[in-house]
Amino acid sequence: MGGAGWTREARVADDTDFETLKHLLGSDDGWNLEYEKDGVKVWAEDAAHGALRTVKVVAEFEDVEPDALYDVLHDPEYRSVWDTHMLAAEDAGHINVNNDVGYYAMSCPAPLKNRDFVLQRSWLDTGDEKMILNHSVFHKDYPPRKGFVRALSLLTGFVVRRRESPGSWLGYVSRSDPRGALPAWLVNRVTAQLAPRLVNQLHTAARRYPGWKALTDTPYYKPWRHPEQVPPYRINLEDCIDPDAPPPPPEPKPNTSKTKLEVPQVKETESHSIEDLGDISSEFSVEVEEFSELSLDPTKKKGKFYKLVKSMKNRRKSVQVAKSADSLVDGKSSEEKHEKRKSFKFHRRFSLSRGRED
Repeated sequence: MGGAGWTREARVADDTDFETLKHLLGSDDGWNLEYEKDGVKVWAEDAAHGALRTVKVVAEFEDVEPDALYDVLHDPEYRSVWDTHMLAAEDAGHINVNNDVGYYAMSCPAPLKNRDFVLQRSWLDTGDEKMILNHSVFHKDYPPRKGFVRALSLLTGFVVRRRESPGSWLGYVSRSDPRGALPAWLVNRVTAQLAPRLVNQLHTAARRYPGWKALTDTPYYKPWRHPEQVPPYRINLEDCIDPDAPPPPPEPKPNTSKTKLEVPQVKETESHSIEDLGDISSEFSVEVEEFSELSLDPTKKKGKFYKLVKSMKNRRKSVQVAKSADSLVDGKSSEEKHEKRKSFKFHRRFSLSRGRED
């Protein structure tokens, strides 16, 4: 999380994590305003091309109390009412009274596969501010499931405050990786477009929450407010250690030896064989094929994607030329030299008409 670089570690959130969230919401440097309407503003992080960006949203609601908005963000039973994308949600258990771990599955529009998360949620209510954080963790009881892509929440947080006039102030920060073969630029664009919709959904849900909660069998059951109501089951943090995770890098040891004159070594130029290039293009084709599903307009055939395919065709032709040159060096017979090469069926790998899920 914030104090630990937003890793997938399951641990009790500390003050630095919540301070990181507030700092992101309060900072102006490095953010681009991309949406402003009806009191809702959306900024996107100014990041390098090809990198996942953080999105933040600020909104004010005149007709919603902070307590109701905070309860909506917490209440798992009510989420099944207002969250139209939720397919499943399970509580794995609590780390302590302010940190829990759970599973969440959501639907995605075709042709994308549905996504699911294993999340640690942390919250803090100081009176003036109510904050919620979540990030992805590992749990042995929730391995990847068939039919879902295991997505990652790298940083997601909410801050709820009371306005000077009646109503609520909401701050929302999100940086998620949906995984699969979706390119980063597409993820950034969709996230920026969906953020205002999420805020509007929360606004509508918060207005209806008090009346809905009063009609349930447990109108006073709010363990996020009352620690004595937290279920007794506690999570074992050892169950949240991923056995397949790479070990942390070793800390550098101080150099105590005497200074020696080092002769710089000439670095060998990295090269790829014909087979390596084939593997690279195979991995690349996954992203290209999913992007083709999202490019439904045939008039855009001559755009970036078409140029990308053409460049890959030229690349494969150069590979074939290199292969022929190797044959000449190896002393191939004259018959093999003049033998007509078999045409490379590039269109089968990069066909625009092939359907493929991510």
